[in-house]
Amino acid sequence: MARPRTFDEDAILDRAMLLFWRKGYEATAMSDLVEELGLGRGSIYAAFGDKHQLFVRALARYLDHQNTLLDTALDSEGPALPQLRAVLDRLLAADAACGNAGCFSVNSIAELLPHDEDVARLARGSLAIAEDAFTRQLSRAADDGELAPGLTPEAGSRLLLTLVQGLQIMRKVYPDPAQATAALDATFALLSGRSTAMAPMAR
Repeated sequence: MARPRTFDEDAILDRAMLLFWRKGYEATAMSDLVEELGLGRGSIYAAFGDKHQLFVRALARYLDHQNTLLDTALDSEGPALPQLRAVLDRLLAADAACGNAGCFSVNSIAELLPHDEDVARLARGSLAIAEDAFTRQLSRAADDGELAPGLTPEAGSRLLLTLVQGLQIMRKVYPDPAQATAALDATFALLSGRSTAMAPMAR
């Protein structure tokens, strides 16, 4: 008869997620996981499978957090564009809290795609959820006269999605949060039909 587990799986997954986030998949050895999680190799294998399976579960948990934030923070109350901007600020701030390591999802895509189908499947699903959420919010902005004439919610959504993914890479080069703020300011000025100049990046 198997012994009951004496640890919180969600807490262990959170710790594994932070370790993979800081170090990346390839650079994280099983010995690192044993030390960080406080579990023996046998316990890790029994509960989560091999390193790759643990990584995929940790990434899925990270993406679930992001998807939940989008689902709960975007609603039909108040001006649509300011609400969407506030949500993006929260998403970027949450990633910055991990020592400017970038976005765990974007890092994983850059490291493991196109050869890891498990990561690709998770990434495609999460990006589709984000694009749908952005499109719904921009549709509301269009209905309320907030969206620039001639810009469709679908096109604006793809613009935002590409911007946010790219910003996560750029912030690893230029960690000053003012850079991301300026990029978001310029993008939302375009979405609303206003024009603005973007300051040059620090060298």
